[in-house]
Amino acid sequence: MSNQRILHKVHALCPHCLKQLPANVYADEQNKVWMTRACPEHGETVTYVWPDAEHYQWLCSMKVKPTAPKWRDYPITAECCKSCGLCARHLRRGTLVEIEVTRRCNAKCPVCFMSADFPSDGITYDEIEGLIATLAEKVGPETGLQITGGEPTVRPDLDEIVMCARRYGFYGIEINTNGIVIGRSKRYLQKLVDAGITGIYLSFDGIDEDPYEAICGNGAMLADKMAAIQNCREVGIQMVLCMTIVKGVNDDRVGEVIDFAWENSDVVIGVALQPAFTSGRFEPSEYAPYTAGDTIYALEEQTKGRIKVQDIMPLGCSDPLCDTGTFLMPDENGGYIPATRGLTSEEYLEYFDPASPQGSVLPDILYKKGVDLYRGVSVIIMNYMDAMTTTIERMRECSMTVAMKDGRVIPFCSYQMTNSAGERIYEMWGTGPTA
Repeated sequence: MSNQRILHKVHALCPHCLKQLPANVYADEQNKVWMTRACPEHGETVTYVWPDAEHYQWLCSMKVKPTAPKWRDYPITAECCKSCGLCARHLRRGTLVEIEVTRRCNAKCPVCFMSADFPSDGITYDEIEGLIATLAEKVGPETGLQITGGEPTVRPDLDEIVMCARRYGFYGIEINTNGIVIGRSKRYLQKLVDAGITGIYLSFDGIDEDPYEAICGNGAMLADKMAAIQNCREVGIQMVLCMTIVKGVNDDRVGEVIDFAWENSDVVIGVALQPAFTSGRFEPSEYAPYTAGDTIYALEEQTKGRIKVQDIMPLGCSDPLCDTGTFLMPDENGGYIPATRGLTSEEYLEYFDPASPQGSVLPDILYKKGVDLYRGVSVIIMNYMDAMTTTIERMRECSMTVAMKDGRVIPFCSYQMTNSAGERIYEMWGTGPTA
């Protein structure tokens, strides 16, 4: 214990029973950040949190005052995270709400945390319309809406769902897809555009087939993804590339995905980097996460310093450890440079606008500073939590939520939460815990 420097105290979970526990976050002799807590029944659990204590503390110092949710009246019946709805304990408004419109998928990727292996959609159009109406009232149509699954493009009525969301006033509507259908049918993609989508969120794990073979079990998926990008270009719809980063598989390919996005920035407006997290059965003793902090440091190495650690800023729409990023703009040589370079903490806090959508937080700050951002690519690093890494303090500031079939709105990381045996707190679109 003498070599441990306590940074602060939080509340974490036992990965076996999900009991809320007091926890210490500390730096070791190598300056790496860890979290420890002890369950009376299951003993001590130690989790790796961040690669550098000073960087961790700097991010934590950049917290902005949260804007409260529009609606948080769900009755509190248990401790966090077992009574979400949203309840009065939740501190921050959502910037994005997901609707799972199907449990089916035309791919079976082993690292996927979504519903994917079911014979039916699991939800009807009428139920979806009722849910959209509830969301318009509870979170407001100004909140970004992401339609997901499963694979939403397997539904023949997806365009009707989009039009329904438009009728209820939602104006930022994104489709989360693996790209198979929209890559093979430009006509289908055009139907979605005509219905009113504003973007495509494409899973994209690398620029060659190897990551897809390892992550999806199908290297040929790359061809569909490249076709999807071209089809989006031709129909004039913007897209974000979502890279799931799996340690030992594609964690050395982040830089090349950034370069690819920049080369295709006529249609690609953003890259979302998502270090894989655990949702399902796992062994705590063997758990070694690849964190968002590791991703930030890898960016500097893999882009040969074009993106530096200090260029990555918190996005301010949730806890600083949850969402960070930068905005790439053209340099004088035709490449890119982070527009956040030289942005001070004081300027960030002065110009931060709590009304900014998630992907626009940094551009809005930079605009106020006088930076001309006529074209660019957002880079966002998502630091999802699981039973090993969750802190209640971060969960209460979650801005990415999931709509439940009964009308509740659940923080994304709480919704996906499982214990070490793979048991969920919340059923898919259900109303209570799993058996």
